[in-house]
Amino acid sequence: MNGPRIALVFVVVVAAIFGAKYLLRPQPHQNALQARALATRVLAEHLAKTQSGKRVVVMANPFTQRAGTDRAILATEEAGLRGLREGLGQKLALGAVAFPELRPAALEDPRALPIDTETTTPLSYLVAPGAFDRVVRQHPECEIVVSLIGLPAELDRCEAWQAAGAPSFALLLPDLRIVGDAAAVKTAVKSGKLLAFVARKPGGPGDDVPLQGDASAEFDRRFVLVTPATFEQVAQSFPGLFPENVPPHGTNTTR
Repeated sequence: MNGPRIALVFVVVVAAIFGAKYLLRPQPHQNALQARALATRVLAEHLAKTQSGKRVVVMANPFTQRAGTDRAILATEEAGLRGLREGLGQKLALGAVAFPELRPAALEDPRALPIDTETTTPLSYLVAPGAFDRVVRQHPECEIVVSLIGLPAELDRCEAWQAAGAPSFALLLPDLRIVGDAAAVKTAVKSGKLLAFVARKPGGPGDDVPLQGDASAEFDRRFVLVTPATFEQVAQSFPGLFPENVPPHGTNTTR
């Protein structure tokens, strides 16, 4: 074998090795996207079974509508929406995907606003007062609000949440402290105001861990679905999932 051919073979072998390393290396963000889509799909499947025939409005991340938003944020949003669409199927109509208005300061510099560092839904503190209510009024035909961004931190001022009857809410990975303590969460669930929510399972694998096995088993490994029918069982199995000694609505402290 002459020199040029040896060099060519060497280049091909090196490229193959590096290509294999790239394909086989951990993909934490991709794993997280798959986990998010799984969580929203199971949430939507539950709604499709129990709320068939109704219409849904989705509260989505308003930052995804801004030019220059990081691709990772866009991909995260799309993964959640993809799971919802798959789970809703034909039994529930997706009336609209809405993007609640942000506080003016959030548009200038989101880091300048006080946000509880332990929250799972930082957008709760960035949406403008009354933003959720404006979306609900714009879509009166939608009886269910599915929020991918949590609930507004000033929940005591949210008319849609405080009013009896429609709309009801379903939440992805919510900060339950915004609702209140365990008793307040139980009241919201049992009354039907909070139809369902998906929470991380205590001790479950992180989002960077690849999904394994069938979807149902993988969901159970990572998440819990809390509904009126499962609330007591979940509360007994995972009491730490529900907050205690939470300040009254509107007085959430930042850290």
